[in-house]
Amino acid sequence: MTDEASIAITMPNVEYDDEVSKAAECLFRSECVSTLLAPTINLKASSETCNLGIDTIISRGESLEPTTSLVPIINDDGNIVEFVEQSRASEEFGSSSVSMSLNRAPYKDSIMRTSVAHKVRGSSSNVPFSPGFGKGIDDILSGAEVPIDDENASKYNEKELEFLDFSTTLLNQAPGLKPVNLSENASGNQKAPEKEEIPSKPPPVIDLDSTNIFDLLDFVSSGAPNLPASKKSTDEQNKDENATKIEEIPIDSAEEKELEECITESLPHVKEDTRNYDLEASTSTNSTKKFAYANEINTLESYPEYEKLLPRMARKYPFTLDPFQQASVLCMERGESLFVAAHTSAGKTVVAEYAVAMCKVHKTRAIYTSPIKALSNQNFTPKLFCLIMTTEILRSMLYNGSEVIRDLEWVVFDEVHYINNEERGHVWEEVLIMLPSHVKIVMLSATVPNCVEFADWVGRIKNRRINVISTYRRPVPLEHFLYTGQDGKTKKDLFRIIDSTGTWLTKGYNEAVEAKEKLHAKQVHAHQNDRNRGGGGGQGRGGAHPPTRGGANGQFRGGANTGGGKNYPGKNDRNIYSNLINHMRECDQLPMVAFVFSRKRCDDNAQILQTMDLTTQVEKSHVRKFFQQCVEQLKGSDKMLPQVLQMRELCLRGFAVHHSGILPILKEVVELLFQKGYVKILFATETFAMGVNMPARCVVFDSIVKHDGTQKRILNAGEYIQMAGRAGRRGLDPTGTVIVLCKDPAVPQAADLQVLMNGAALRLESKFRVTYSMLLNLLRVEQLRIEDMLQRSYAESGSLREAREKRKNLEKLEQELRSMPPIDCATCEPTLAKTSFSTFGLRVYHDALCSFIYRVSDMWPKVSSEQSVSKLLNVGRFLIVSSAQNCFQNDVVLLLKELSSGSSRSLLIMASCDSLSSSDEALKQADAFSRLNATEKSWNEETCHLEGLAKFGINGARVPSSGRKLFRVCELSYSSLVAIVKKSLKSVQAVEVIAESDRRKLPRFRNEPVSDGVVKLINQLDGVAESLSKGEVEVYSMNELASMCSRVELDTPLVEIASLESTLSDPAVYPARHCTRFDQHMMLQREKVRYERRIETLKYELSSDALLLSDEYQNRLKVLEALGYVENEKMVSLRGRIACEIHHQELLITELILNNRFVTRSSAEVAAMLSALTCQYNSGKEIRFPPETIFAELQDNVTEIMMRLDQTASRFSARAAEVGCELRFDLMEVVYQWANGMPFAEIMQLTDAQEGLIVKCIQRLDEVCKDVRNAARIVGDPALLEKMEEVSASIRRDIVFAASLYTSV
Repeated sequence: MTDEASIAITMPNVEYDDEVSKAAECLFRSECVSTLLAPTINLKASSETCNLGIDTIISRGESLEPTTSLVPIINDDGNIVEFVEQSRASEEFGSSSVSMSLNRAPYKDSIMRTSVAHKVRGSSSNVPFSPGFGKGIDDILSGAEVPIDDENASKYNEKELEFLDFSTTLLNQAPGLKPVNLSENASGNQKAPEKEEIPSKPPPVIDLDSTNIFDLLDFVSSGAPNLPASKKSTDEQNKDENATKIEEIPIDSAEEKELEECITESLPHVKEDTRNYDLEASTSTNSTKKFAYANEINTLESYPEYEKLLPRMARKYPFTLDPFQQASVLCMERGESLFVAAHTSAGKTVVAEYAVAMCKVHKTRAIYTSPIKALSNQNFTPKLFCLIMTTEILRSMLYNGSEVIRDLEWVVFDEVHYINNEERGHVWEEVLIMLPSHVKIVMLSATVPNCVEFADWVGRIKNRRINVISTYRRPVPLEHFLYTGQDGKTKKDLFRIIDSTGTWLTKGYNEAVEAKEKLHAKQVHAHQNDRNRGGGGGQGRGGAHPPTRGGANGQFRGGANTGGGKNYPGKNDRNIYSNLINHMRECDQLPMVAFVFSRKRCDDNAQILQTMDLTTQVEKSHVRKFFQQCVEQLKGSDKMLPQVLQMRELCLRGFAVHHSGILPILKEVVELLFQKGYVKILFATETFAMGVNMPARCVVFDSIVKHDGTQKRILNAGEYIQMAGRAGRRGLDPTGTVIVLCKDPAVPQAADLQVLMNGAALRLESKFRVTYSMLLNLLRVEQLRIEDMLQRSYAESGSLREAREKRKNLEKLEQELRSMPPIDCATCEPTLAKTSFSTFGLRVYHDALCSFIYRVSDMWPKVSSEQSVSKLLNVGRFLIVSSAQNCFQNDVVLLLKELSSGSSRSLLIMASCDSLSSSDEALKQADAFSRLNATEKSWNEETCHLEGLAKFGINGARVPSSGRKLFRVCELSYSSLVAIVKKSLKSVQAVEVIAESDRRKLPRFRNEPVSDGVVKLINQLDGVAESLSKGEVEVYSMNELASMCSRVELDTPLVEIASLESTLSDPAVYPARHCTRFDQHMMLQREKVRYERRIETLKYELSSDALLLSDEYQNRLKVLEALGYVENEKMVSLRGRIACEIHHQELLITELILNNRFVTRSSAEVAAMLSALTCQYNSGKEIRFPPETIFAELQDNVTEIMMRLDQTASRFSARAAEVGCELRFDLMEVVYQWANGMPFAEIMQLTDAQEGLIVKCIQRLDEVCKDVRNAARIVGDPALLEKMEEVSASIRRDIVFAASLYTSV
């Protein structure tokens, strides 16, 4: 710009047109800012030959950004009044290896270029992006954060807020990069209008129109990253900070206003909804307060606001969305996270699709996660704006700081109820915890009873409100039947037991029982006739079972009375299925999915029906053509594999099989044919029900019993509902049909069926556990603590909910303790200790009494079990007892009987009492005592004992009032014992005393006089108490009891108790006992101690020491330290860095790498060795190879290291391998031959394993090879890297890595 122009701006006396002058000045100021903030480019350096020497790299490194910035403060008039120097957090301008900020520099690898693989997966040299913790565990537990509400929903993690609001710069400017002008808006054909950005917390912005030019230059040269805004009042700032952020679509002002009204007024919170729905999921006032971070939304009607949004939706649908889908769309348009718990086939996929569509509009990214690959294949195809992966991959991306996370707007978690999975459920929790604050969450799940509680947990760890949207009924209701048919005559024996309204039909069940009994009687009779004719144990017509098989009376054995049947198909199964299929075909109830809980039985069931043909010639032609097109992708002999030919023959007849043993490409063929209606009967395992949207008209359960890997059990309601939910095609079927086959002699029990079909689904429960991978990935990041992760696990959700209230209680208790008056007494509170004993104050005396009470209470059960002491505790022995529960305080009682129940022992005693009213009062107090919590019970008992010892002495007894004529009998624990009196009565009729006590409990005998014998005992009790007070009768001291014990381990504690007893009995040691106001001061001291203990308890509960998984964490950390993966001060060593690159069996593979077990082996040998870690096939027998073979050597190499790891882990009560990661050598030879080039058809001759299991083993092996290859870079071993590339190349071929049909057909 010329000097004249600048003079024109600064000299007001030059006459220029006002508008031109104003525009020129604004242009100058804008250009000034852009020019001064632009990076300096050294053209000379860029033209030189590239030299990557270390000195050159250092000398050419980017200049360090300033660690402080000058921020101008601008008044209401727009003038700069002062500059304030502010420190910049290092996270704002650090590299990806040290900074967790979204504003950090992008990752670049060692050769100064960004790797595409590292962009997506990240690198172990990166630290994660800030996971939205915002605060440390102590702050969270302290309750310092403010609960989410409409006014402060955006105050969390303010440093990152500028990256969290997608309505501002993040939608058109990646962090750290220059803004990009997008020519298209939400509708794709209009230019987005310029609008003023309103950040969540307004950073100061300089006024370009009124600011002094020199101030502007100074401001720009200071390197301040943000342009400050004008100074506002505190109330205005708070209002801006607490403003709710809304996703804004670029439209004209009129449309924008209408859309804003539509979105902001769309979904009322539950607390504002006064309608009363009689639904289990409805939120009550108490639950709303308890689960404050979950906003449950009623979805029983459509939303008018949705109609306003309809023209501008990110994705258009050719059908009207259901209310729950409308509510979900409105929530997502508002930028709010949500948990959708809907019935199977209700349409949850629409919600996921809309989240992806919003990312397409916003030019951001979405990640869709699923537990199984089939979900990903079906629901979406890979797009630039949507990545599809398992949760394990997303977890790795989060730990490794993937660059994709910067652009991530939505993460969709499908099948969230999979969090209950024992092996993989913990991954869901890790991912939810590690997600950065700017990422919004969509969780999709089947109906679960505690979805609000789970959403509240997610809301608390992410510090945002989670909307909970549920469906209350299926779109297609289900009808449940029992099928008892066996042959042509009984093929129509189908009995409805639950109708479409969910009502249990007793009549239908009784008819099924009657039909089954008749059929079974007929079978037994036929079987008996066969035996009489010499038929032996053959089955009669229809495959009758022997009468003892499973039990005719319906007792459980091998599936009897549960619809289980035999574990193998035969003539009976063929008859049942053929007749059922014919009947369902006649009723137009096909297609049908039959769930069978065994891969082998799925195959066998399909084969025994080979005479049935359900397809027309036209359908056969289509199937044949499609199958041929799919198989053409295979090479050579793979096209003629037995499983391929068998599946082709089955599909041509309308049958198919779907389970993990089927080749992946064949499973996809089956899924596509089933969707098109060419497969009429599908035999599948329960994995087919996991989220794959392939509904049928009818679902059949071959059995309601499954083996879960540990035992045989009946299905739970959640499993049954998940599979049964496949019945009923929306828009085609009015109802879905669910059939349970009754193949046993008796039908399942009615109670079991009702729980199964109408019971509540399983609750979402935490399966979180501490893994070595998690420990290493967190320990390598200085800014993160493992306690942060543990505290935010779902297992600790209860503690998170209570933390704020506990912190309030803690502060209140501390304040009340400080306000308590001191004990102003020279005797009880001596200020100067002249000797070590004589000046012990009241607090020391109190603590000594408490110590004595707890030691004695703990010792009595042990001492009483000694033979010599046990002889003292006979019937008629006088005892001194104290019990707050039974209103005793150093009272003398008479022992009637010793009671024992298992390992617990107690005393039945008799005590005197003044009147019936006092006896009744004691009973009332005992009842009230039983309702107290454990803490209150312990405190009351301690107080009772302490007051008794202080008042009557260590072994003293209270003297009762004279003239007592009544008694009571009660049970006391051994901890109630104070002392054993050296006196007992002989020939006490304990049975008569107990009987009289029981009789007097009856109202009509209540006022009867006490028998003479019992009156005599009462007088003797009172006499012994008086004698004890006068010293005429003594008790056994602890020294005397110690001399009677034979166990050596009791000597030391008894001697210590005896010493403490002697000290407490000495009146000179504790002068506070002689205070004239002792009772008053002791009461005040007890109150202070109570406050202190409650404060101590709350502090512990609010600390990381109270974590449920604290012990497991410490144990596993010790294992890592012992193995050298973690060094001093919890620093991750080189071994640990290598293990961070491994995502499966990290300890074992790391040890194999560092023990040089790979480089000296051939590619096939390495593949065979690693197959032991990825094999999931179990042949059911121990695999032992001949000693001289290479396989025996490889097996020894792996087991030797694994045994060493197990030995180290066992020292710390831990395991070296995770759950489900056992070593299996069943496919070692198969993988070896495959890596050597043997065709798939030939390797199938080496094993009984099914094709699909072999393919899965080899595919997982390839993932392990990638991990080891990355680890080789960490080690700096090019030979190992080259070796693993060779291994990958040797196994990545042919049918094992055939392309998916979803992306190629």
